[in-house]
Amino acid sequence: MTLRVRLMWLMLSMVAIVAATLTALSLNALTVSSIESAISASEGASRQVQSFMMRRVSAPPAGNELAADEELAALLEQTMVQSRVIVEVNVAGADGNIEASSNPRRLGSQATKQPDLRDLHDAGPWNRLRAILAPEHDYETRAALGVVGSAKPIFAVQILVSPVFLRAAVVPALTSVAAASGAALALAIVVAWLATRIALRPLATIGHLIDNISSGKLLPEHSGTVDETRELAVIESKLHLLGERYRGAQEDVSHLRTNLEDVLEKLDSETRRKFESQIALARRLTAINSLTGRAAHEIKNPLNSISLRIEMLRSRMAEESPDSGPEFDILAEEITRLDRVVRTFLDFNRPVELEPEDVDIGELAAEVLDFLKPEAENARIMVTLGKAPDAMLVRADSNLLRQALLNITVNAIEAMRANGDRRRELSVQLDNSGDNCVVRISDTGPGIPPQEKTKIFELYFTTKPRGSGIGLAITARTVQLSGGSIDVESQPGEGSTFILTLPLAGVLRSA
Repeated sequence: MTLRVRLMWLMLSMVAIVAATLTALSLNALTVSSIESAISASEGASRQVQSFMMRRVSAPPAGNELAADEELAALLEQTMVQSRVIVEVNVAGADGNIEASSNPRRLGSQATKQPDLRDLHDAGPWNRLRAILAPEHDYETRAALGVVGSAKPIFAVQILVSPVFLRAAVVPALTSVAAASGAALALAIVVAWLATRIALRPLATIGHLIDNISSGKLLPEHSGTVDETRELAVIESKLHLLGERYRGAQEDVSHLRTNLEDVLEKLDSETRRKFESQIALARRLTAINSLTGRAAHEIKNPLNSISLRIEMLRSRMAEESPDSGPEFDILAEEITRLDRVVRTFLDFNRPVELEPEDVDIGELAAEVLDFLKPEAENARIMVTLGKAPDAMLVRADSNLLRQALLNITVNAIEAMRANGDRRRELSVQLDNSGDNCVVRISDTGPGIPPQEKTKIFELYFTTKPRGSGIGLAITARTVQLSGGSIDVESQPGEGSTFILTLPLAGVLRSA
């Protein structure tokens, strides 16, 4: 990219940033103004319907009386027609069924709860703009109408506002702003071209002189003043020096290439085969990384959708089942943990952003075993935890360390589940050794063959038919990032013991 193009891009970028900022501010102001007008219209319509109902209803009437009230129906329809943003006006009874509506087809149906219009006003600029330009649902203003002394309202007035009509008010103004911004950019292009042409004219002259020097041509007699010629002479001498260095570098590269070819020719067939095997392995790993990376990205989207649906379900179940809150908390925590696992996998070959804190390794181990207790009981596995009398604190990322412990214990349960009717026991022992905390996780599974002990912490290595070979690799990396080490002791047929050694965060404190 030439200097002229860079300068033009710089000037155009500055104009574009200013134009985009002004457009965003104008669009936000238009959006807020449009929503405020809609709030005012919907609240006014709500008060109008409430006033009519107060005058018309002196006692709780039967549902069919409102449905047959032609004057009320005409009022609701007229209220909707008079506003440019209101799409429906409903009056619902205490049971939530619509008893009067500006849309006769809605009579008898349930008044569906919609997001409050004021929540849209209080949302961020981007959320407001997205809701108006890409509407997903209507918004409502709801008001209750009841009898003095009664705790439960008799009627509810629902005013529905469509973001489509809000968009109709915003888009024309946005078009005008965009046209003005486009005109400003066009003018900026012309100004930038003229400015760079004038500013870089001396550099163009110097560029022609350098071309003549590099091609061996003589400088023109009238190339410039004496001072300019002297400056060009300095440039010429430097170019000659760079050319000599370049030729020397070419000779070095040629010599190195010749030596490398000689070395390759002297290699035996076995060494060549090893080199080719390593290259093929690197290519396969690159392909696997690309494939698994895409798969992990595909997992993240459903996780986000599940998390959103759980939050929606939590809000709906809050009133019907108040004691369901802890269950939803567990689901949310596990989804967050699973999302963290996916992100950790995607970032495995990149530096991990740790969130270190003082973690009680005993409490963390107890939490992991408590989570696995139902699965262990189902597999008839006895789980024991041996903790020291004092709390042992390590400086680590609690989420990553929890996942590391979970990876090892889950592997142990799966190994013992497939180990027939032998005694099944999962034991976690915690102890301190000097300035370190030692976590020993033992199982009575089939054990690990000696030839595989050195490979189990490698990425993608697994002995399970459907294993991914990721869990223990992530576990080893987590322990290393925490300043510790991990090892395994195992005898085939007698079980395995994973040993995690982590540096203590400080002096032991009483639990």
